[in-house]
Amino acid sequence: MTVIKIKHKIPWITFLGATLILLGGIVMFFLPSEVVEFALLFAVIGILFVYGIVRLVQAVSENKWVEGILAVYVCWTIAWILMYLDYKIETVAVLPSLIVGIVSLLLGILRLMICVNSILNRFRGAVRNGISGFFCLLFGILLVINPIQNFSILALVASFYMIFYAVTMYGDAFAAIFQTDLNANRRKRRTHFAAPNLLNAIKPSSMISEINQQIERGKLKSGKIVEEKEQTQFDHTNIEIMVHLTTQGPNKFGHVDIAIGDTVYSYGTYDESKVKFMGFVAQGSFIAIPKLPYLRYCLDVQKKYVIGFGACLSDVQLKTVTDRLETFMANDCEPIVSEYEHAVKEGRDGADYNDRISVFVRDYKCKVYSVVSGPYKRYFGININCVQFADWLLSDSGIDAISFSGIRTPGAYYSMLNNMFHRKNTRVIRKTSYIFSKDIDAQE
Repeated sequence: MTVIKIKHKIPWITFLGATLILLGGIVMFFLPSEVVEFALLFAVIGILFVYGIVRLVQAVSENKWVEGILAVYVCWTIAWILMYLDYKIETVAVLPSLIVGIVSLLLGILRLMICVNSILNRFRGAVRNGISGFFCLLFGILLVINPIQNFSILALVASFYMIFYAVTMYGDAFAAIFQTDLNANRRKRRTHFAAPNLLNAIKPSSMISEINQQIERGKLKSGKIVEEKEQTQFDHTNIEIMVHLTTQGPNKFGHVDIAIGDTVYSYGTYDESKVKFMGFVAQGSFIAIPKLPYLRYCLDVQKKYVIGFGACLSDVQLKTVTDRLETFMANDCEPIVSEYEHAVKEGRDGADYNDRISVFVRDYKCKVYSVVSGPYKRYFGININCVQFADWLLSDSGIDAISFSGIRTPGAYYSMLNNMFHRKNTRVIRKTSYIFSKDIDAQE
């Protein structure tokens, strides 16, 4: 096990960054779209030139000259092409407008799907997602049909985004300075205005690539890496929110579950007989499983990486989580009797049953439940999912809320938790990366 001490963000630097972003948003709001386009062109070309040099220096340090020279050539060539094309067809206006337009169309369709599903399952958020989906579709159509003329609309939306994002950063800075998150009776949550949905959705894949690169370079000497804040008044954690990273199966965008004590509680699609559309729609199911065996299953069998964020909740806050969990299990869940248990009860050998529930019950002493009532009865991949369930369990714990602007993805939840971990004076004090099953049972 490797333990690393991490310095928290300095609140006043966060405050300064928020001020710069706010000023940038205000300036962009008042600037003509032509000036914004020129500034964007200048920024993109500058980034390409600098990135090419950075890649060259990195490649030279690793004795990979050809790779470095090729990176410079590609980056600088793209920069010159953009400069040339911008005089012809205003490329810097067209490309962002088309990309954002297409993403907005997809997001609008997803939000309308969420709206319909919420109505059918009597889940909250139907009106909000319906209105949001309509405007996303309208915005996307405008950008795709006429990307140059409507670039000014994109610039306007970007300026508002920067202003709202700055407000979120101000909230982080004030919470750190005045220690509001440390109140033992705090149950109110602060909602974060998150990064764009597309960036959050692909975050697990980018994190997997980063971990794999570290493994290839031999930088990871332990299967368990613990990062702890240097300055915190807490010396233990009593809850861990775990984000799973994988590129395989229906969970390629990640998965989220919660560990309390030695038990992991996870909502998902564990009953394979009730799964439809490749795991996108299913009868909701829920498991309670011992933590260490579950981690070994995730790392060794499913070939995942797991990032756990440990928090020290007050007794009042933790009780709200456990009470909500117990009420959910008592009122909305029914135990599932596995094929293995049926066989044992009838005096037969259950060793040949290899469906997921039988394996969990037989090999990992897991308890499996079917969700038979309530809002989580029907699993729906883009809103009634593992992230929504975890966020709901923690809704009275004082842990920050996931952004109202984003579809609830594991990547978005990871970003929110990682931000809390790096901020000063929060209850999220530990970040544990489970890479291999080796050392995962080492005491922290």
